[in-house]
Amino acid sequence: MNTIAVLIPTFTIEYSIDVLSGIYDYFADKDVKVIVCQTKFPHSTIGVFDYQYFTSVEYLKAHDVNAYIVVSGVYTATIPHEQLEDIVAQFAPRPVISIAADFSLPGTYSILADCNKSFSEIVGHLKNVHHCKKIAFFSANSTKSAEALERYDAFTAALEEHDLPFYPDLVFDGKFTYAESKAAMKKACPTKEDVTFDAIVCANDMMASGCMEALQEIGVKIPDEVKVTGFDDAVVSKLSNPKLSTINQSIYKQGYKAAELADTILNGKSIRKRTLIPLLSKFRQSCGCVNCNSSQAIFVDTEGKTCLDTEDEDLKLNQFVYELNERNKIITLMDTVRGANTLKQLFYNIKFIAQQCDMPCIAINFLKDVVYLDAEDNFECPKKMSLWMLHDGENSIELFKPGVNYNPRETLVPSRSLQSSKGIFILHPIFSGETNYGYLLCKVSKKHFFDYIVYLKIIITTIAQSFEYTNQIVETEKLETEKNALTRQSRTDELTQILNRRGFIEQGQAALDLMQETDKSGVVFFADMDGLKKINDTYGHEVGDLAIKTQAQVLKSVFRSADVVGRLSGDEFGIVAVGMKLNHVESVRLKVDMMNEKMSKENNLPFKLSISLGAVDLQKSSVLKKLLSAADQSLYQEKRKKRHARLSENS
Repeated sequence: MNTIAVLIPTFTIEYSIDVLSGIYDYFADKDVKVIVCQTKFPHSTIGVFDYQYFTSVEYLKAHDVNAYIVVSGVYTATIPHEQLEDIVAQFAPRPVISIAADFSLPGTYSILADCNKSFSEIVGHLKNVHHCKKIAFFSANSTKSAEALERYDAFTAALEEHDLPFYPDLVFDGKFTYAESKAAMKKACPTKEDVTFDAIVCANDMMASGCMEALQEIGVKIPDEVKVTGFDDAVVSKLSNPKLSTINQSIYKQGYKAAELADTILNGKSIRKRTLIPLLSKFRQSCGCVNCNSSQAIFVDTEGKTCLDTEDEDLKLNQFVYELNERNKIITLMDTVRGANTLKQLFYNIKFIAQQCDMPCIAINFLKDVVYLDAEDNFECPKKMSLWMLHDGENSIELFKPGVNYNPRETLVPSRSLQSSKGIFILHPIFSGETNYGYLLCKVSKKHFFDYIVYLKIIITTIAQSFEYTNQIVETEKLETEKNALTRQSRTDELTQILNRRGFIEQGQAALDLMQETDKSGVVFFADMDGLKKINDTYGHEVGDLAIKTQAQVLKSVFRSADVVGRLSGDEFGIVAVGMKLNHVESVRLKVDMMNEKMSKENNLPFKLSISLGAVDLQKSSVLKKLLSAADQSLYQEKRKKRHARLSENS
C-alpha cells in the first residue's frame, strides 16, 4: 500500500479547508494511506511554540512515505520560495506534487492556477462591459511570494492584451492583508479628488475589502464611481458591502487534482510537469453586474449568465446544527480528558476520546528521551521511538506499552494493523512548551480538519501532562529513599539538625504562600544570639558550637511543629510562625528567655543563653527574604533596647 504525505502550514484558513477537502474526497475510496500534517513554519514563534509543529516534517522523511503533496502557496506567503524549495529537496528522489508554486527540482510537479486567463477576463470585462479606461492595481509584491508576483505579471499582461495603459503610480501594495491595503489606500488617496482611476483590480479579496472600505470613507461610490475586483472568492467577498467581484481559484479542484496526480504517478504512469487549473470569474455588485439593492446570492459569469452563488437555507441550517454539535464535542472531550492524570488512566479513556472525535484509530508514540527545543533549534529525527498506546477500533485492538520499538526514519506507522489500514491520517507532534515528546498518529473519518486540530491540541496537552505526572510518580517511587535522604541532607544544618538556610527559605516560603492564600495571620522572626563572639573567645569554639546547638533546641521547643525554624548562618536563625499575631511576640520572647535559662542549666553551660528576636507580620511582603530583611531591622531595635537596659542596670 502506498503512503502519501500532505504538508500544509495550517488547517485553520479557508484555503486550507478547501484544498484538504479535495484531497480527502479523491482518496476516500482509494487503497492508499494519506498522512496529513499541519506543520506551521520553521522556527516560527507567531504562536510562541509554533515551531514545534515543524518537527513533523522530519518524521515525514521516513522511508515508507512514497510521495508528497505540498500546499506550497500557503508556505510562500510567509517564507521565501527558495527556502521552501530547500525543504522540498530533502524528500528526493520521491515525487512531490506542489500546489501553487513551481519548482525546478527533478521529481517535482506543479498544480498552478491559470492566472493569465482569469486576469484577462477581469480586465476585458472592466473595459468592454463597464467601459473602464484607467485601472489601478493592488499588489502584494513586497511579500515576494510567487503568487503575488504571478498575479502582478498576469495583470500587466492583461492590460497589454486589451490595449489599456499601465500606470506605475497606480500600483499599491497591501501585503495580502485588509489592514495594510486600507492604510495604503488612505495614504495614496486621502480625499475623493485624489482618486484618478475608474477601477482597481486587487490581488486578493482581503486587500479588495480594505481598499473598498478606504474609498467609501472618503465618499467614493462603489461601483458607480470606481469598480473593485478581488481574487480568491473568500468568505469576505460574499460578506462585503457591496458584494465583491472576484476570481474563484477552484481550490477544491486543485487539491483533488494534486491527489489524482500523486496517485497516478505512484501507479507507474507519467504526468505533465505543470498542470493548469482553469479559474472562475464571478462578477457581483462591486463592478456593477449585480444590483447593489439585491439580497440574492448570485453572480454573473464571463458569458453574462446569472448564476446561483450560495447553498440553500436547509444547508445553512445543517451547518449551524453541525457547529453546535462540534462545540458540544469539545466540551465532552475536555470533561473526558480531565480524568486522565496518568498515562494508564489516559489509556482507559482513549477509546471514548476516539469515539467522540471521530478517530477510528489513535497511536501515541514517544521519543526514547524527550527533546527540549528552542525556536532557533533544528529538530533531528531520532533513530529510536516506542509505540506507547494504541487504539485500533477497526480491528478491536487496545495496547498499552506493548514493547514495540521502531526507527521513525524507516516507518511512521509502527503498528502492523495500522500499516495495512488505508484512509486519511493526521500526524501531530506531542509537545508542551519547549518539551517535545514524540507524535500522535490518528485516522480520521471526516474531512473537518479545522475541528480535528482543536481536538488534537486538547489531546496532546493531556498526553504531555499525563507523561510528566506519570514520570514524576515513577521517579518518586524509584528514588524515594535515596531522594529523601539526600533532600534531608541538603536542607538540614549539620550542627543543629534543624533546617539550613536553603531548607528554611524553601519551606518557609511555601508556608508563607499558604498563609497568604488562605488569608491566615503569621509572623516572621529573625533571631540573633547575644554574645556568641565572647563565648567563643572565652570558652572556645567547641563550647560555642554547643551554645548554637542548644539555642536551636530552645527555638524548636518554644515554637510549634507547624512553624518553620531554620539556621540562616553562624548564630542567626529564622522562624515562620503560622497563625501567630504580632501582639503575641512579647510573650514568645519571654518563653524563649525562660527556656534559655532552663536549657543552659540542663546542658551545664557556664553562662545563660540569650537571643534577640526581630518580628514582622505578613502585611509587609509576600516574599520571605524581604520579610526576613524587615525582621532584621526590627531585631536591630530589639538589640538596642537590650543594650540600653544593661547600661541602666550598670549605672
